[in-house]
Amino acid sequence: MITILCIDDDRPTLELRRRVLEGSGYEVLTAPSGQDGLNIVSGGTKIDLVILDYLMPGMNGDEVAENIKSDHPALPVIAMSAVRIPPHMMKTVDAYVQKGQEVEVLLTTITKTLGSPSGTKPEREPGLNGKIVLCADDDDNELVARKMLLESAGVQVLTARSGTEALEVFRARKPDAVVLDYWMPGMKGVSVAGEMKSLYPEIPIMVLSGFASLPDETVGVVDAWIQKRDVEVVLRELEKMIQR
Repeated sequence: MITILCIDDDRPTLELRRRVLEGSGYEVLTAPSGQDGLNIVSGGTKIDLVILDYLMPGMNGDEVAENIKSDHPALPVIAMSAVRIPPHMMKTVDAYVQKGQEVEVLLTTITKTLGSPSGTKPEREPGLNGKIVLCADDDDNELVARKMLLESAGVQVLTARSGTEALEVFRARKPDAVVLDYWMPGMKGVSVAGEMKSLYPEIPIMVLSGFASLPDETVGVVDAWIQKRDVEVVLRELEKMIQR
């Protein structure tokens, strides 16, 4: 099986990328800093590809890429960044993918750089594969990350950046489930959930928040209350909701 090393100082992003790549048939190692990544590369572990964040504290991605290529010139490196990487790094790495793009862009770039993963591709979660889920969040980064996570499980994702937009999409498409951010300008997630339940009470709704406890106002309105960063719980609870 092909092994990919992912280096990124943002741990939720790192966990999300691991989840996406493992779901596509790759074995994944992770490192939360450039130095940690270099230690893994130099430690003798079999690595077929490195996916590297550009902006990191201590040691930026361009410096990490130069170190990798200096000692392992044949090891392919894909750079990822929300901002354009400098020209000298473009010459060092084998490919560049902008953060926030569709999952398929990253997977296609990996295939072009390295080739398709060997071995049997893992089955996607049967309760989620092919389902339509509406995700609403006013934070673009959160929305893109959530979309990537759900797409890695075979979900068709609809997105909205406000409560009002979420209601419009909900009425037009009638998804299999809804994932709402609790804090959104104009309408809080619970208010949006209440209106959605009045239209289609059978459609399960999950609300995500940084708060651990369930506010009284959500009782009887939402089907699940999950903390935002708990990636595996989000998928597991979403599958349970849809199966029920």
